[in-house]
Amino acid sequence: MQDILKYLPAQEGVRVIKPDEGRPFDLGPVHFLWKVRSEDSAHAYTMFELHLAPGGGVDLHSHTSPETFYILEGEMTFFRVHDGAQEHFICGPGSTIVIPPNALHALFNKSDGECRLLDVSTGSHQDFFDEVQVADQRESFASLEPKAAVVRVSEIARKNEMYLAPYDVNTEKETE
Repeated sequence: MQDILKYLPAQEGVRVIKPDEGRPFDLGPVHFLWKVRSEDSAHAYTMFELHLAPGGGVDLHSHTSPETFYILEGEMTFFRVHDGAQEHFICGPGSTIVIPPNALHALFNKSDGECRLLDVSTGSHQDFFDEVQVADQRESFASLEPKAAVVRVSEIARKNEMYLAPYDVNTEKETE
């Protein structure tokens, strides 16, 4: 080893996470594959792949942490509220979508093909998903009436500084 490498301060632990590696987590039809968890990044950020089949999506919500999506494959329709009006835009591979803190947003795969995104966020996102996973293991959300499942997820969301908006961006109507 060269002498300079003996004297430079360096942290051990550099590792490679291969394409199909990571910690999986499913929430209904939405499939996550954690690539970097908060504890892997000195609690600076998290990163996961999000897989959405045709028709899959994430309803309107906001959270106090910023979030960035990068489209790896397929086509995604993003919704946002801008100047009090709902807007949507379609993004394909290579597009980056930046979500600032507290911005209302939703995303859906309205195409006929699979969509795969990379999500970079903060530990609070991970905390939310970890709590949802534990709650689902205790009592499966699929075994509950849809309204009861939404109430449970909403309670977990509030504890993690998230807000699930009672509004369907696809029908443009309030939900119960």
